[in-house]
Amino acid sequence: MNLEFYKKKLIESNNYTKEVESAFSSNDKEKIYRDLKNINKSEINFILELIAEDLIINRVSKIERSGMKLGLHRIKNILKILGNPEKKLKVIHIAGTNGKGSVASYINSILKKRYRVGMYVSPSMESFNDRIRIDDKYISFVEMYDTYNKILDIWNKNFKSEDDRITVFEILTIIAILYFEKNKVDFAIMEVGLGGRFDATNIFSEKCISIISKIALDHTKILGDTIEKIAYEKAGIIIENDCVIVQNNKKSAIEVIKKIADEKNASLKIINLNDIKLEEINVKYNKFSYKNIRNIKIKMLGEYQIYNASLALEAILTLRDKNIIYLTDLEIKEGLEETFWLGRLEWIKTNILIDGAHNLDGIESLVKYIKKSKLRNLKILVGILEDKNYEKMIEKLSTINAEFYVVNVPIQIKKTNLEKLAKSFKKQVKEYDDYKIALEDLLPKLKEQETFIISGSLYLISEVRKYILEK
Repeated sequence: MNLEFYKKKLIESNNYTKEVESAFSSNDKEKIYRDLKNINKSEINFILELIAEDLIINRVSKIERSGMKLGLHRIKNILKILGNPEKKLKVIHIAGTNGKGSVASYINSILKKRYRVGMYVSPSMESFNDRIRIDDKYISFVEMYDTYNKILDIWNKNFKSEDDRITVFEILTIIAILYFEKNKVDFAIMEVGLGGRFDATNIFSEKCISIISKIALDHTKILGDTIEKIAYEKAGIIIENDCVIVQNNKKSAIEVIKKIADEKNASLKIINLNDIKLEEINVKYNKFSYKNIRNIKIKMLGEYQIYNASLALEAILTLRDKNIIYLTDLEIKEGLEETFWLGRLEWIKTNILIDGAHNLDGIESLVKYIKKSKLRNLKILVGILEDKNYEKMIEKLSTINAEFYVVNVPIQIKKTNLEKLAKSFKKQVKEYDDYKIALEDLLPKLKEQETFIISGSLYLISEVRKYILEK
């Protein structure tokens, strides 16, 4: 947004005073932000929030954010200078290939019934600050930006090294920890960004519980090319004397996790599929029972969400058994039923479905949902990053009878090979360089009896979701 936009907004709100006008005498957006903050008037907070959003997104785009840097020393060094705020939090730590965001959301929704809950997830879906929230209220951009600068300044003054520069994800993780500690949350739900063993969230010496969701092949160049290697990285979040709850994964993955749990003297509980009773799988909801909690009707779609919900439920029941939380069965059931998570099999319009199926396991779940729901007259727009196993993903997706289209994923630091993606269909499909062009072309032609599905990278789903809902 340019400066004229901000001025116009201030004029419209009758807050463009001489003092404010003086602050806008510079063309430097950061200086304008600082000068406006010094005015210290609550009436102009809305414009500070808009400028802060612009500044932090611009700053993030200029700093390395493409993947994992080995080692936790950078984040630990900063946290030590800040007085180790992470040690003051009651942490629920969640790793896994698929489902960890949904599991985090289920747990958050349940705990909110009685507790103040912080949640840190990624990537963002609605806006850049939605990844850090307390009781579902996002951190302000002003606080996010100011804390971001504070952390970067500490790094630059004490550890600056271009060869070992602190990453954006590490900074964001510290912002979340500081924000949760400052606001005295009862629990902090921390979702692993990538892997587990070397992830920036893996810095807690004490936790309430560790959770590992579905494990599948993804990020194989970083985490390894077998289920066992990936399980080893995910199990890296297990600490000494930990309490660990694990999804019913492949036997080879469970064996790796068991070995690490034994080495860490950690208790381990694996979801028993016999405790789950599938009652109804519907195009708009699911119904199931888990142990003694009966007839749970969840809004989250796809059969796999029943297993995510059961994993979250087992974690909650374990916390209750350990007297860490106090919740009734009714509160737990209500929390599950109220849970909603953006971008995962989400109907944003009557006949428009979006799904962040960003790996083979995700695509398999999407295909299963389409077939079980008996959806017909399909148009499917797909955007998958080049570093994914897109050929097998497309092979699976092609088992659906649909008109297919491919589109670039809107992220600069990673690539979509549009030509190769299109060729994977082994038939003619239309290519779009930009998702806005694709939507402007396809949506007006969408007939009432047709269903339009957008799937693939979460970066694509986030932008498509905002664009369609705003329009």
